[in-house]
Amino acid sequence: MAQENPSVGAGQYYSTLVFTNVSGATCTLTGYPGVSYVGTGGVQSGNAAVRTDGSVTTVTLHPGGTASATLHDSNGISGYSPQQCDLSPAQGLRIYPPNQKTALFLPWKTQHCAGLSIHPLAIGPVQKG
Repeated sequence: MAQENPSVGAGQYYSTLVFTNVSGATCTLTGYPGVSYVGTGGVQSGNAAVRTDGSVTTVTLHPGGTASATLHDSNGISGYSPQQCDLSPAQGLRIYPPNQKTALFLPWKTQHCAGLSIHPLAIGPVQKG
């Protein structure tokens, strides 16, 4: 699990979450990963990512193969009021590969909007590569 290609600007943050098949067997991924920020003590911080529009396909991963999904978030408070945003520290991302019940943890110390009345975090479907 890795985060690549970060792009920041105009109150927006985009990156690519990359899933790598580290097993010796071929597997498939279909749909959307579950993504949320993790605060201190391993507790979810803010709302989980909402799903963006996109084509859902089945990606076949041979050993060492990769699939990716686009992550989007506000950069800091962005267009939210300080009360809406509730800017909070995060220790990383909790990521559930599509249709899986075991989460992966991706360390990433950052600040994010954790206000429960907003949904600034969004994730796209997994794609090949």
